[in-house]
Amino acid sequence: MLEFLRKSVKSIFVKAFLGLLILSFAAWGIGDIFRGRAASESLATVGQTEIPIEAFRAEFRRELDRMSQLFGQDITQQQALAMGLGNMLASRLVQSQLINEGARDIGLFVPDTVVVDEIRRTPNFFNDTGLFDRNIYINTLTRSGYTEDRYVAEVRTNMARQQYLSPISQGALAPKGLVDALYAHAKELRSADVVRIAYAALKNVPAPTQAELAQYHQDNAANFMAPEYRSLTAVVLRADAIAETITVSEADVQAAYDEREAEYLTPETRKLRQILVQDEAAALNAKSLLDSGRSLDDVAKEVGANPAMVDIGDFTSATAANLSADISTAVFALAKGAHTQPLQSPLGWHVIQVSDITPVVVKPLADVRAELTQAVKLDRAYDSLFDLSNRMEDLLGGGMTFEEAARELGIELTVLPAVDAQALTPGGQPALAPHAADIVREGFQLGDGQDSTLVEAEDGTAFFVVRVDGVTPPALRPLDTVMQELTQAWDRDKRAQMAAELANTVKSRLEAGETANAVAASLGLTAAATQLFTRDGDGLAQISLPANVITDLFALQQGQVVSSPGTGAHTVAKLTEIATVLPDPGNPVYAQVAEETAETMQNDLLAQLSAALEGTYGVSLNQNAMIQALQ
Repeated sequence: MLEFLRKSVKSIFVKAFLGLLILSFAAWGIGDIFRGRAASESLATVGQTEIPIEAFRAEFRRELDRMSQLFGQDITQQQALAMGLGNMLASRLVQSQLINEGARDIGLFVPDTVVVDEIRRTPNFFNDTGLFDRNIYINTLTRSGYTEDRYVAEVRTNMARQQYLSPISQGALAPKGLVDALYAHAKELRSADVVRIAYAALKNVPAPTQAELAQYHQDNAANFMAPEYRSLTAVVLRADAIAETITVSEADVQAAYDEREAEYLTPETRKLRQILVQDEAAALNAKSLLDSGRSLDDVAKEVGANPAMVDIGDFTSATAANLSADISTAVFALAKGAHTQPLQSPLGWHVIQVSDITPVVVKPLADVRAELTQAVKLDRAYDSLFDLSNRMEDLLGGGMTFEEAARELGIELTVLPAVDAQALTPGGQPALAPHAADIVREGFQLGDGQDSTLVEAEDGTAFFVVRVDGVTPPALRPLDTVMQELTQAWDRDKRAQMAAELANTVKSRLEAGETANAVAASLGLTAAATQLFTRDGDGLAQISLPANVITDLFALQQGQVVSSPGTGAHTVAKLTEIATVLPDPGNPVYAQVAEETAETMQNDLLAQLSAALEGTYGVSLNQNAMIQALQ
């Protein structure tokens, strides 16, 4: 049974199942399961089973971490919710539970021995020698936010679920006739004669007159608009500026060093070697041989221990505890070269030797004095920052102007004479004031003459208030200030227009039966004939065709012509040949088509099964609880 389950886990059906769960919310729609209820500790009820709200929270946190790693930046909860993550995860949990209910009702159960065997064969938990490593196993679960009990339970549930769904994975086979037809469509080959009219190569393009440029300026005003600019004044309270005014004594630095000693401490590490055997008697024999002075390598060989598991690396007391608390306690009580009594773990019986000890290393105060001094200053600056921000609110609330409040607090005003919504000046340069982006973002939410409430900067290091002193609305830039840009745009459009007119001539003559070479030669252009190519453009190594032209060519009859503008050129192509291919089960593309077709059928069957299970067990989702769980 284990081998069957393992094959199921690796099947394309499993990929289809997971993909369907990922897209489950979109597939089902809101109306099916999202019905409001009073708040409770359950996210949803599937049949008689409740899905705890904490399971939803944990899933949301894990998915948020995964998305942040995927995008290479922190994704906030608000951003994830805007992407629909909350609803998608809720629906995924519901659909998973529906499958679990179906598996349980037909009596599927995976024994402990099968679950343990499956975990021990999971490559993610292997060490460099290709063997299961409990240390890696525990660390991986911890990083993923799982306890061992929960992970074991999920492995058991997932294996039962896969067995329950196996009739779909084995029964949904793509019909050969359908695969043959789809393969023929995918591998169909076509060729074309091509005339490409490059804009840059056109000759006799007239220079624009002043009147033409003026008219073009008006007709295309949206392309030559200056953005809205605003004049902003802000009072900014910055932690780093406050820190510069703070004096820190040597006693303060020493106290901070003492408080943060753990940050500057590299813990003791011990290089461990072991003899790992499966029974206590062999472990006792190994200890006795070590006691007699035999080397660990010789003893490991004599008692039949796995030589690949002898050198297990460097451990701190914390990482050794991942092996087991008893092992950690024992090895950190030994002198260098000593070995333990036999110790048991889920992997078997260990006799562990301490082959080397690297003592604790502590960075001296002298090495970290500068960074500690700055850290203490900033800590105190943050305390002062909140007090100062409250004081500023009081001053402004009491009727003081920005200018008066700044003088009272001894702070220089921040003035941005003209910035657009991207914090750029009229010259296109970024505004250089500290926290300019925060100030501009807030300033563009206000009306002319309005001032903001106290706002915290996005990085949490400052507070500010901003006032809008003036608004310059978007306006058409004067003709003389955009002359170069205007002339280039006019020339580009004129060339595109001329190319389009020329392309119409080429298309008409090709449709009338002239050859591409003859037409091109008469117009001072060049023509080229493609090799046979596929819908994906394979075969076009010598001649490049725009994607839309390729698509159009595969929709034409032989002899028909397509004409299409593009970036920098206009392309005219006449379809010259259509070549079909015979089914070839040995071709990788044929196998791919068969796999994708089967996956689509399995997706459809799984969707039908999910709908049927919902009808059988019933689903009720507590939308209020979901919303409250993310607040």
